[in-house]
Amino acid sequence: MDKSRLFTELQHVAENLNYPGWDNLDALRRRGDMIIKKVFGEDSDYRQALKEIRFSLPFGPVSGNADREAWQSGKAQLLNLIGTMHEDITLGSRLEIEATSRPERNGGSRDVFVVHGHDEAMKEAAARLLARLSLHPVILHEQPNRGRTIIEKFSDHSDNAGFAVVLLSPDDLAHSRSESPDRVHFRARQNVILELGYFLGKLGRSRVVVLCRQTEGFEMPSDYTGVLFVPFDDEDRWQLELAREIKASGYNVDLNALIDG
Repeated sequence: MDKSRLFTELQHVAENLNYPGWDNLDALRRRGDMIIKKVFGEDSDYRQALKEIRFSLPFGPVSGNADREAWQSGKAQLLNLIGTMHEDITLGSRLEIEATSRPERNGGSRDVFVVHGHDEAMKEAAARLLARLSLHPVILHEQPNRGRTIIEKFSDHSDNAGFAVVLLSPDDLAHSRSESPDRVHFRARQNVILELGYFLGKLGRSRVVVLCRQTEGFEMPSDYTGVLFVPFDDEDRWQLELAREIKASGYNVDLNALIDG
């Protein structure tokens, strides 16, 4: 079904409505309502908006000119509504195309950067999952140094990644200077927090997923409070959640690989 063509044709008919073509108007309303139901569904607000457009004065014409002006006003509202619906489906198509083509912006790269701390089991589990989804997990310390500084190495290998998985594990113990040393909290490593901020700025929140190993007394980064994260659980429910997030960001991944694996 060519949705754009449906609205283009509807707009053409509306533009050619001439006063007082009530029969043509009734036919157009029926056609418009049918298209709205087909494209936007039975419960679409557009159906009500179409129904509420008036082509005549509610109290009857005061003069011939007033009646004609009411007709022209209704016609203008109808054309505006059709234009809005056309723009709606056009924008939706563009977003759909963008979502499926985003990885191609990185030259077709399947690289997913894995930010991690000292939890080796967590890192290996995340890397194995990405590999099962036919993605390439990028783990910084596994890449050759080639005489670069750490920040240079990080910058080079993060450039081609279109998604980041950040593993927050309780690796450090710390407390505020204003608090008693008895009130220590578990925290992620400082490099993990730095790289989380980097990828949030570079890729945006929709392309960064935080996996968090929940431990009593674990302190999330204060600026990240309120953002949903994926709990790293022993029942492996995190695997499907992470795969869904990656798929929603535009990567073509087969969720059946989780079952087959």
